[in-house]
Amino acid sequence: MNKLTFFITFYLILILICSPANLQTEKKKFTVIIDPGHGGKDPGTIGLSKIYEKDINLSVSLKLRNYLQNKYDDIKVVMTREKDEFIELKERGNIANKNSGDLFVSIHCNYKKKEENDKNGFEIYISDFSRLPEAEYYTKYQNPLFSTKDWDTNSLDWIEYSSLLVPVYQNIYQRWSERFASILELEMTKNTVILSRGINQEGFFVLVGASMPVVLLESGFLSNKADETYLKTEKGQEDVAKALYKSIVYYKMDYEFDKMEF
Repeated sequence: MNKLTFFITFYLILILICSPANLQTEKKKFTVIIDPGHGGKDPGTIGLSKIYEKDINLSVSLKLRNYLQNKYDDIKVVMTREKDEFIELKERGNIANKNSGDLFVSIHCNYKKKEENDKNGFEIYISDFSRLPEAEYYTKYQNPLFSTKDWDTNSLDWIEYSSLLVPVYQNIYQRWSERFASILELEMTKNTVILSRGINQEGFFVLVGASMPVVLLESGFLSNKADETYLKTEKGQEDVAKALYKSIVYYKMDYEFDKMEF
């Protein structure tokens, strides 16, 4: 083969490899982990009418999954449970990490404490930075991006990764968690009749175990008659699912725009 033939052949192979069709297949889908809280032997809170939180959580989550799957081919949806079964909190985080999630959304309902006055409204939670050491542990040892590497724990690479990169990743996760939480608060306010009680930081284990942006939604108080009546209905559950769906779509647009190279 002469040089001209070689270079023409090489050039054609390069075009084939770098064609949009082939590049598209290489692109990782945006992965959303949907976590319906509680399940199985754990009913969660029990409403005034004896409805179980776990059932509302699952119904909203399945509706959300269907919206995402039916409308977007470039979104991968992973459910921590798809039926009434008990999943350990640690396993929920493991499921998220094994699937290299880009966003983890945990869906719940609330209930007031006995000593509290009546409460209503939705609450959104992101990680509490006081739990950062635990979150760093999961980034080191549970995130496939890093845990699959054959680290020499005495090496300079490991020291730099442990002391520098892990806190950086956790700060990035926190920033994107805050971003999604702010979008979700707006969409819940616009798309449901439930009032906002704001965005809070809490050390819930499920918020720490997933090494990625994580938000937990308490969609309303089952101890409040108005909230419970609404969340029991097909309309109420559809509204919450749509608010979550729109929030994920807007968040994905922000996330992908931020990663574009100009």
